[in-house]
Amino acid sequence: MTLRIFLSTALLTGLSGVAMAQQDVQFTQYYHNTIGFNPGVAGSNDAICLNVGHRSQWVGFDNAPTTQNINADIPLSVLHGGLLLNIVNDQIGFFQDISAAIGYAYQLDLGPGTLGLGLSVDFRNKNVKTAQWIYPDGTAGSSDPSVLRGGMTAMTPELNFGAYYNTDLWYAGLSTSRLLQSEANFGGAARYKSKMHYYLTGGYHLSIPDYQLVLTPTILLKSDLNSNVSVDLNVNALLQDKIYGGLGYRNQDAISLMAGYQILPSLRLAYSYDITTSALSGYSAGSHEIFLNYCFNIEIPEPIPGSYRNVRFL
Repeated sequence: MTLRIFLSTALLTGLSGVAMAQQDVQFTQYYHNTIGFNPGVAGSNDAICLNVGHRSQWVGFDNAPTTQNINADIPLSVLHGGLLLNIVNDQIGFFQDISAAIGYAYQLDLGPGTLGLGLSVDFRNKNVKTAQWIYPDGTAGSSDPSVLRGGMTAMTPELNFGAYYNTDLWYAGLSTSRLLQSEANFGGAARYKSKMHYYLTGGYHLSIPDYQLVLTPTILLKSDLNSNVSVDLNVNALLQDKIYGGLGYRNQDAISLMAGYQILPSLRLAYSYDITTSALSGYSAGSHEIFLNYCFNIEIPEPIPGSYRNVRFL
């Protein structure tokens, strides 16, 4: 059994009508990448933060899913919030999705923390790479209008909304993606309809000063209201502000092992490995994920009051 057979059957079945399964990408280290699914995070940090992530899922299958994500969180005090940029490249089987989003969040001081309300505009391009379908008649070609041909592509616009509350001790967020539920027509009977996805997340930082240790349990609930709710539970430990380690669980999918290192005060490297626990465990060698996070500030010195002279104009 190969992933090509498994996914080709599932995707063709869905796309011959309207695809309704969960469509957004997933990351085990969602707590390092909250801006990727919640635009309300933008501007909640005190620095410009860049995230680069890569996920190889179900290693061992042909054409297994791979995902790359690059995003930026840019706080701007003049806007009382921040801007975000989020780019995702997701490939699964013969299908490739590329999306680019730009958004803004307003940050409001509220109680001991800040509340961010954000909105982003997302342009998603779905295309079919060189497809090698094998049809029931044993041929490599078909006149079936519901079969996607290699090179077919369609672009749809989307909106994403998020609310995010953050304090020194805990955070919580509620967000939704694909608000427009746009529909892409590939010609014939093959079409693709986006489905709204909902996210609920939260985490708490528990400091143990005697051991220079911070424990952070986190949770992420994901659903499109059609398939089962996906539940991610993680516990991470940060030792001496340098070394990360953690365990995670995703229902009906995987157990995760996580590790990371704070290379510099502004640069963090984190890795996770998913041990597959679903029916695919007999065929998959697990999933690998890596994230690189870099945060920095741009400081503009205050102008010095007084007169200025130029050698040309005295």
